[in-house]
Amino acid sequence: MAIDNKPALAAAAKQALSRLAQNCPGLKWATVATKDGAEIASHGSSADEKLSVMTGTMHALADGIVGEAELGSCNDIILAAAKGRIVIQGLQGAAGDLVLAAMTTPQTSLGLLLNCCSTAGKEISAALEKQPA
Repeated sequence: MAIDNKPALAAAAKQALSRLAQNCPGLKWATVATKDGAEIASHGSSADEKLSVMTGTMHALADGIVGEAELGSCNDIILAAAKGRIVIQGLQGAAGDLVLAAMTTPQTSLGLLLNCCSTAGKEISAALEKQPA
């Protein structure tokens, strides 16, 4: 499945986000978007396409900073606020042009959130890799 196969990609992303919600207590919102901010799929009550655009843009900016510092590419961005956390992850492999972002309550363990997002990202990448181009 290619990234330009939008219906199949959206279905795989939606399924991964649904599992993310099941495995990550306190999840309020999650999205999969292209690095230029086009929303592929989202989950949760705060699902807003504007957030997808901002997360894609923020990851692109962080990737530029990390690259300029000669640290490779940006894997994770962690935002901690009084009312919750947001993690933005650049996906790997076949899903390398995508980002996954998730927002939780402040009670959700950061380690759990990072692990659940990583698992969802790997699931999306695996779905892309096993489909014909």
